[in-house]
Formats: sequence, C-alpha cells, structure tokens
Amino acid sequence: MKLQKGVTGFDATPSYTIDDLKEILNGIKSPYSKTEAVLKPNDSSNFYQIKIKQDKTKQEFFLLVNSTYLIFACVEKNRCFDLNFIEFPIDLITQLKAQVNSSLILLNPKELNKRMDAPDLELLGETELKQIKYWKSKILGEIVFNCFD
Repeated sequence: MKLQKGVTGFDATPSYTIDDLKEILNGIKSPYSKTEAVLKPNDSSNFYQIKIKQDKTKQEFFLLVNSTYLIFACVEKNRCFDLNFIEFPIDLITQLKAQVNSSLILLNPKELNKRMDAPDLELLGETELKQIKYWKSKILGEIVFNCFD
C-alpha cells in the first residue's frame, strides 16, 4: 500500500473536516454507542479516538481515525505505543460505509501489521521519513496511527 503524503500528520492538510467526521460518527447506531467524547489528535498523536461500546455484549473498543485521511482502524485499548488492532465488527462496517463515499478506508489487523518497505513510503515527505526512521516504525499501523512528537 503506497502511503500518501501527510498520512503521518506532518506537513498535512486534512482531506476531510471535523464536520465530516461528526456526520460519520453520528451514523453509528444500535447495537453500538459512543461512550465518551472524541479524543482529538494532539502534539503527540495523529489520530482521533472514539470509544465504542457494543450494547448487547458490553464489549468496548476504540475506533481510530487518521487525522489527514479517512482511514479507520479498531483497537482494544488506546495505548499509543501499544496499539493492538482488532477486526471491525461487520455491522459497524456497514454503518460506517453507509455514511461516506469511497474515500473511507477500513484497515484490518492483517493490513495494519504489514511491514512497510521503501516503495510504500516513496510519496511521503522528508519530515515524515525522518520521523518514521527516528521512531523505528516498521508496520503500516505504526505509521498511519502514530504518536510521533
């Protein structure tokens, strides 16, 4: 997967607005609910975090959204340097895809744990490449959902 310039959050102009994201998140319906406020990207993370609860099973997980592109992933816990990616529930995929056009990307654990090679990174900016090298990021998930500062 060739990563697009700005995916790390450095020197990036978001491809969507916060209102776009709110509209997508408002489309999340039963059996899911958002249990806390949306945690926004900050000086040391490049992604939004939304705590989701499956109302029937009471299972909780986090939905991550890249701050530059509409790239989504699910994790068990929101520990920045210990992101354990999990599969999207099928019905949540259906809800998310109903809200947006083809610009939405939902990544599964196999994709997120894929090792990135030089050709995958060739579109990134110089600052992004320096950060990836400094933080020793090797897999897609560590680059798309990072805690570089």
